[in-house]
Order: sequence, then C-alpha cells, then structure tokens
Amino acid sequence: MRHTLPLVESIFKKIRRPFHSLAGKFMAGGALAILIVAAGFHHILVEEEKVHLLSKNEQAARILAFSMRLPFTQILLYEETGLVPEAGLLDTYVSRLVARKEMNVSYAVVLDPDGVVLAHSDLTQFHRRLDDPLSLKAMAAEEVTLSHLGDPFRDGLIDVAVPLNVSSKRFGTLRLGYTLEGLSAEIRALERKIMILTVAASALMAVLLFIAARIMSRPIRRLADALNYVRPGRFEPVMLPGRNDEIGELQDSYRIMVDRLREGEIERKKTQELMGSTEKMATIGTMAAGIAHEINSPLTGAMHSVLALRKESLPPFKRDRYLQVVGESLERISRAVSQLLDYSTVHATHFSDCDISHLVGNSLELLAFQLDRGGIETVNLVPSMTVRADAHKLEQVIVNLVHNAIAAMPSGGKLTISHDVDGRSITLAVADTGVGIPEESLGRIFEPFFTTKGIGKGTGLGLAVCKKIVEQHGGRLSVSSRPGEGTTFFVSLPHPRA
Repeated sequence: MRHTLPLVESIFKKIRRPFHSLAGKFMAGGALAILIVAAGFHHILVEEEKVHLLSKNEQAARILAFSMRLPFTQILLYEETGLVPEAGLLDTYVSRLVARKEMNVSYAVVLDPDGVVLAHSDLTQFHRRLDDPLSLKAMAAEEVTLSHLGDPFRDGLIDVAVPLNVSSKRFGTLRLGYTLEGLSAEIRALERKIMILTVAASALMAVLLFIAARIMSRPIRRLADALNYVRPGRFEPVMLPGRNDEIGELQDSYRIMVDRLREGEIERKKTQELMGSTEKMATIGTMAAGIAHEINSPLTGAMHSVLALRKESLPPFKRDRYLQVVGESLERISRAVSQLLDYSTVHATHFSDCDISHLVGNSLELLAFQLDRGGIETVNLVPSMTVRADAHKLEQVIVNLVHNAIAAMPSGGKLTISHDVDGRSITLAVADTGVGIPEESLGRIFEPFFTTKGIGKGTGLGLAVCKKIVEQHGGRLSVSSRPGEGTTFFVSLPHPRA
C-alpha cells in the first residue's frame, strides 16, 4: 500500500502536467468545443432532416388528396344528376385506393355535407354520422387540411381532408389516412449516416487541433524569450495574477512592453497635439487668405466704383459700367460668404421625386451664357430618370461641377454629361476636356479651403459643399482626372428602387 500511493501520485502528476502548458489548455478547450459543436451539429442536422422528410410526406399527402378530388367529385356529381346510377362506384374507388400499397393510404372516407359516411374503407362505418373533431374540422375546411395522428416519427398517420365541390356547390368531403410507416426507418438510417460523418469530422478536427497547438506554442515561447531582453521601462505596469504556463512568461514580457508603449504613447500625444495645432493654424491661415482675397478684391473694385459714381460729370455709359462693377463685386462677395455658410451650416434636406434630366437641363440653361462665351460644346446624354433627392441642393451640385468644368477649359472644349445605372445607384458623370488636375492635388480637392485656382480666384469650398450635399443624400462624389486630358466627376446617388 505504501508503494502504491507514490506510484498513483506520479501517474496523476504526469496526466496533469500537459494541462499546465498553454498548448495543453488550448487542446483541452478545443476538444471540448469540438464535442459541443459536433453534438449540436448532429442534433441540428437530424432535426432539419426530420422536418424536411415530414414536410415531404405532408406535401405528398396534399398532392394525393388534391389528385383524388376530381374523380370523387365527378362521381358525386354524376350520381346527384342521375347521369350514373348509384352502383357502388364510390366504394370501388375507396377500396382500390386503400389496396394499392404504393399510395400509402391506410383508410379512406367520403362524407356528405352533413357528415354521413357515403363510402368507407371499413364497411361497418357505412351510413354512420361522424361528429368527431377531425371529421368536423374536415367538413368545415375550404381547402386541403392536414392533421397528425400519433407521433409522425413513430409510425404515425397524417389525416388529410379535401372538400369535394364544384364552384360554391359542395357535394361532400374526402378524408384519407396517409401512413408514415417508412419515415421512422428513414430517420434511423439518417441518424447513423450523420453520426458517422460527425465522428469522422470531429476526429479530423482533433488531429488538426493537436497540430495547431504544437505549432502555436513554439512561436509564443520564442516571442516571450525575445521580449525578456527588452530594456526595463520607467513606469510600473498593471499587476496581473501569476501563472505557470506560457501566458505567465508573456505577462513578464508584458510589463516591459507596457512601459515602452507608455513612453511611446506620451510622445505620440505630444506630436499629435503639435500637429493638430499646426494643422488648425494652417487651415485657418488658408481660409483667411482665401476669404480675404475673395472679398477684398471685389470690395476694392466696388469702393473705387462708388467713389467714381459720386462725380456728377460722369457720362451715362461710364455710370452704367461702374454700377455693373458694383453689382458684380457684391455678387462675388455674396457667393463667397454663401459658400462658407453652406459648408459650416447644416441645412434641412427636403427629399422628393426629381427628374435628373430636368435638373441637368436647368443647370446648363443657367450657365448657357458662360458656356457660349467660353466656346464650350455641351453634350447632354442624360435621359428622363427619377431620383429621390432635394432638387435645389442637387441642382447646386450640378451647377458647381459645370462651373468648375468651364474654369478648366479657358480656351474652349467639350462638356459631356452622361449617366450609368446599376441595381443600387444612379451615377451622373460630368466630364470636360480641360487642363485636368495635378496628381498631387487629386487627393485633396474635396478638402475645405483647398483650391487649385490660385489666391483670389476661389475659396476652395465649392467641391467641399458638393461632397457634403451628396453624402447627405446617401451617395458618393468621386473624381478621375489626368493632366492635359480632362476631368470627370461622378455623382452616385441611391437608386429609388434599391
């Protein structure tokens, strides 16, 4: 006895030893997970197949009852009209239906509208009035009805009933007992097949799990050894509970890693704050420069014109010219301020069904003078299509894109507006043959206050406002351009039928 206890303890320790390692715990957890998943998978498959087989038999019962509906209705109709004398034709049909084994019918009953048996596979039931729940349910039904008798998976029955009627005239009801004798044998065979497949799959997964555990444990151990050589940190890391496996080794390395990460985080935050401040100052400076030049230039022209208008000796044509300058200057100032407000203010979007071709036509008509003056050929290929959008805002986007195309073709060119439709979106393409956008600027053109037009020629808010409007519609604004070949803007909006 004294020699037996140390031997048992030694065996017990050897059994427990593998589970001290991460690989052992991973394998144990994985094996348990495989067993649970395999059991669940087996149960789900069996239940699904049982439901499928039962549904298949129910469908067969429905088809059988429906196919028998016409001949039995014809017999009752002929007997009622006197075309065929009552000579036991119903009983003949019923007996033949039950006698044919391939039909899986254990009993057949024909009832008149009052529940009296006109024909029955059991001759002792002839002329009896049936008032049981199944018979009452069958006589009340207007379509094929099914009722289960007993456990369907243990040689139960399906009682299927179908009304025998012509139009609104009902001659009776046909009830059939569809047997499920072979269903239980099919289920048992299916369970055996699924069990074999499940066991085979579980065994394969267990082998793969063992290989994966061996492969995964080695790099984790090497990583822990490597992290131990990292220089100590300056801060005390979070204390973690001690472990005796590979995770315990990683915890030791974790303490060193946390210190270094904390130092890096402090430096990163300082750099990020500095970059954020610099970026804000740069943005404010860009905005201030753009807005100042955009407003100051027309304002200076308007002031000079006002001073000139104070002279009473001006000829009429000069007075008209100065008034035109004042109007154009105020319009430029208003446009700059309006763009700034459009970008910084969230306006309500009023959606309605809009004809996108009509919006494109309005936009081109609005800019017709500038297009003609610039010698730009316009091609509108957009047919009449309905989109769900805010008409005013969408027209603002189109006008802005056409205006940019005009600016990109100072020596004339061709402006083409086309479309593309897929199952989810309607895409409007605005293409010009202008100077194009430099590759280094292509990724920034939708940024606020970024412009390629030069100081005083634009605030850089037009495309930013367009992008904001398109995104409010749940769409996307994108661009494709090559310097010297032209630029195409794509406005993709959700398809109203998507």
